[in-house]
Amino acid sequence: MKQNSSRTMNHHSSPIIIFLLSIFVSFSAFNTVNSNVDASTFLTKHKLYKVKITSVKTDDKAKWIIKGTSKAPTGTKIYATTADKQNANYGINAAQSTKNKTWATMNHGKFSLAIDPHVLKNATNYQMNQHFKVYLFAVSKLKSSWANSNAIAPSVMHDIASKASSKKLKYTKSQSTYYQNLAAEASSKAVSASIKSSSSIAARESAESESRAASEAASRTSSEALASSQAAVAAASSSAAAQQAQSTAAVTDNNSGANVNSTDHAKWAIQNGYTWATRKGHSHIIAPGQPLPDGYYWQVP
Repeated sequence: MKQNSSRTMNHHSSPIIIFLLSIFVSFSAFNTVNSNVDASTFLTKHKLYKVKITSVKTDDKAKWIIKGTSKAPTGTKIYATTADKQNANYGINAAQSTKNKTWATMNHGKFSLAIDPHVLKNATNYQMNQHFKVYLFAVSKLKSSWANSNAIAPSVMHDIASKASSKKLKYTKSQSTYYQNLAAEASSKAVSASIKSSSSIAARESAESESRAASEAASRTSSEALASSQAAVAAASSSAAAQQAQSTAAVTDNNSGANVNSTDHAKWAIQNGYTWATRKGHSHIIAPGQPLPDGYYWQVP
């Protein structure tokens, strides 16, 4: 799910890169049904149906599970988007089937759908009991696949808002706990990897030290052995210095100020070449104090 030109992506990049990305987003073609048409054209081509919410729960993956009814025909797709006009995800579909990653649709007057808070409203921090206002409606003749889900232009959403059902969703304790545990798990894995790396470096340095001691002892047996040993020690020292420099450079790059989550909350890292909307399977939650993985960038609204 891509964002239109009015939406911005903030991450730790140079001003030049941000400028170039803004140009790219501005001229990228969305795979949408109506991102460039006005409201009257949209509503002429696509019929909207109001929906009635009958229940809202959360599942073990911190998604809202919403059930309801509508007069929309069987097979009509269900659309959900944030009502916050200032949010980057305004107009982007956040609804999906509860069974798989595909469109939620009407089935004999009823529907069931799942909404991920991070897709509904792009943010880096959520507070328990925080409310999210959502526009929820059924819409006919949406042809694209869910993977290339539609982004409805804000100008169209303005007119849709007067005809669509709205609902306030509450960010629950279970959702907050889920993401806190996810961040803690990511932090624990990062610490374990750091300890393992440190142990490996220490073992290598110990082996190199023993090798140098043995070489120096052997050099004392004869002048010929001394010359040979000195050459071996020099070669070993050069290799060790190069390896240490590489390790230090890697650690420095991985933990530079620009690539470390220096905030007091978890942040999302998105794989290069992907956006927030297409992050599924290409993103990680990074705990405070942990580095940005290679090949990823920070996602900040």
